[in-house]
Amino acid sequence: MELRRREAADPFFREPPNFDGPGSPVRLGIIREFCHYHRHYIAACRELGVSYRLLDISANDWVPQFLDARCAAFLVWPSVSIRAWREMFDERLRILEQDLRMIVYPGYHETWLYENKRRVHAWLLAKGIPHPRTWVFFERGPAQDFARTVDLPIVVKTNLGAAHSGVWIIRHRADLQRMINRAFTNGLLARGRHRSEGEAGCILLQHFLRNVREWRMVRIGDSYFGHPKGRVGDFHSGSGKVEWTPPEARHLDFLKQVTDEGDFTSMDVDMFETEEGELLVNELQTVFGAGFSVDQARINEKAGRFVWAGQPAHWQFEVGDFARNACANARVNYLVSRLLNENKLK
Repeated sequence: MELRRREAADPFFREPPNFDGPGSPVRLGIIREFCHYHRHYIAACRELGVSYRLLDISANDWVPQFLDARCAAFLVWPSVSIRAWREMFDERLRILEQDLRMIVYPGYHETWLYENKRRVHAWLLAKGIPHPRTWVFFERGPAQDFARTVDLPIVVKTNLGAAHSGVWIIRHRADLQRMINRAFTNGLLARGRHRSEGEAGCILLQHFLRNVREWRMVRIGDSYFGHPKGRVGDFHSGSGKVEWTPPEARHLDFLKQVTDEGDFTSMDVDMFETEEGELLVNELQTVFGAGFSVDQARINEKAGRFVWAGQPAHWQFEVGDFARNACANARVNYLVSRLLNENKLK
């Protein structure tokens, strides 16, 4: 029923899978996404006059299909609603990029982190990037021992789960022990997911930070965006609230630091700002729905982007519509520019 609803909401669902823009400098492949988020790429390519082929990476003949398409690169928005879909995208994007030597955008090193809190935590830990204290247990005994003495409240998170669908703030020790027992028996189930999608055999716990402000900070190529997330109760993500206080240079500097470290050119870095002003990475999402806002940065009610101008100018704000179609236009523009520049260098 949900997939039918998403099909009906996709304005391109009944359009031909091929589009040829007059004078298009390249042809891109658009990888079909089960919940139709690929529609953002279709809209972007049509607005920008870029030719594309819509391809099904889940098909049995996906390899010859991708080879025959003769595309310069492939735009991807991974499906994560069902575990099997997530695993399929992980497997096949890796083959596509690393074994077939095709260009995937965002790259596999970016999509591999998408909607996977354990992977993000491990990457942040390895890179020494500040983030909330996090503990991951794969055995019940050590998790139970930890729960007896850890300060409460504490946050329990499922590995997968958008917005705050798989997040619980636990304030009582007995409730924490029950969550641990559930995690190592039937599994934890994010709200809205099918009961077969319960996550068993692991639990992820995170230090509860009081009175933090959360920022959505985004980098697409050389375009930088940022604004605070609104808050409803204890949650920012999924609140449906947006604030437009401009980020300071330190927020943008931290965004650039994190994305430079990972060689990320399509990344939402959700960061917490503590009462003391410390910035911590909460999540990394290479694509995001932007369901509540068509812009990602505003100053004096004007939409735009930030660009790095170097010293002494540092950051500059450019007014314009740079975040169209959930930032898909920015991704397509950056990818086409990159392809043309690489071709010139050959």
